[in-house]
Amino acid sequence: MRYVIAIAEAGSFEAAAERLHMTQPPLSRQIRDLERELGVQLFHRRPTRLTDAGKVFVESARQVLEEAERAVERTREAAGLSRGLVRVGYTVTAAFEEMPKLFAAMRERHPGIRVDAREAWDAELAAAASNGEVDVLLGRHLPIPAGFTTEVLRREDFVVVVGSGRPLATRTSVALRDLRGQTLRFFPRHFAPVYYDHVLAALSSTGETFDVWENPLPGLRNLTLNLGEEGFMFLPRSVGRQLPAGITCLTVTDELPPIELAISWARQTTPAVIALVHTARRLARREGWLRGRRPARA
Repeated sequence: MRYVIAIAEAGSFEAAAERLHMTQPPLSRQIRDLERELGVQLFHRRPTRLTDAGKVFVESARQVLEEAERAVERTREAAGLSRGLVRVGYTVTAAFEEMPKLFAAMRERHPGIRVDAREAWDAELAAAASNGEVDVLLGRHLPIPAGFTTEVLRREDFVVVVGSGRPLATRTSVALRDLRGQTLRFFPRHFAPVYYDHVLAALSSTGETFDVWENPLPGLRNLTLNLGEEGFMFLPRSVGRQLPAGITCLTVTDELPPIELAISWARQTTPAVIALVHTARRLARREGWLRGRRPARA
C-alpha cells in the first residue's frame, strides 16, 4: 500500500523509488504483482497517473495506514511511551506554516510529549544536531548530519517575489527571461549553503543567470525594505503566501526542479521522537503536501 501511495504522490515510478530508497525495477515488479493479484490496473503509464480503480485503492490505503498508525500510538500510550521531550530545530522557511502545524498536531495527538522548538539558520541547526543539541531537523534542503535519517514531507514549486509597486507586480505569472538584468536578492551563503546552492541550480537549469546581492540584513521579515524598488527573490510557494503587505508573488512558468521540505532525525532515538516523525508523516498526508506540484504553464 505504501508503494502505491508513494507513486501516486511522487507522480512517477522513478521519483517514488528514490523517495523509498530503492531502485525502480523492483518497485515496478511489486506494482505489477499487486495489479495481477487484484485483477485491475492501478496506474496508467506514460505519463504515470492513477486509474479510477487506483484512486479508490489509494484513498482506502491512506485510511488503512492512518488507522494502523493510530493503533501504534494507542499501544505506545498504554505502555507509557508517549511521554518525554523532543528538541526540534526548524528553519526560517518552515516557521510560517509547517512547524506551527506540526506543533499543533503534536499537542492534539501526544499531549504528554513536550516539544522544545528552536528556529535558526541551516548551518547553525546542522551543527546543533551534530553536537546532540537537537533531536529533529525540519527545513528545506538542510545539511544532514552523520547518523541521521531524512524523509521528504513536502514538494512544491518556487515563486518569484517582487515589491508590489513594481511593473511586474501587475502580472500573475512570469518567465525567468522576463527578469533578465535584475538582481536576485538572497541571504549570505554561509547561513544555508545547501539551500542556497539548490536555488541557484534551479535558476541556472533554465539557462538564465542572475547577479546575486547578499543581503546584510537577511530574513523574510525584512522583505518590504529589500524589494521596494528593485530586484527579486525566489521562494517556496507556501512561504510566498505568508508574506506581508507590499509584496507580490508571481507563478514561474519555466519548468524547474521542486523545492523540498524534509524531516531528519537520529537513527538511534527515543519513542518520543518516533511519535513526532509519525505525526509529521500523517500531517503531510492530511495536508496533501506530496500530492503533486502545479504544472508549468507555457
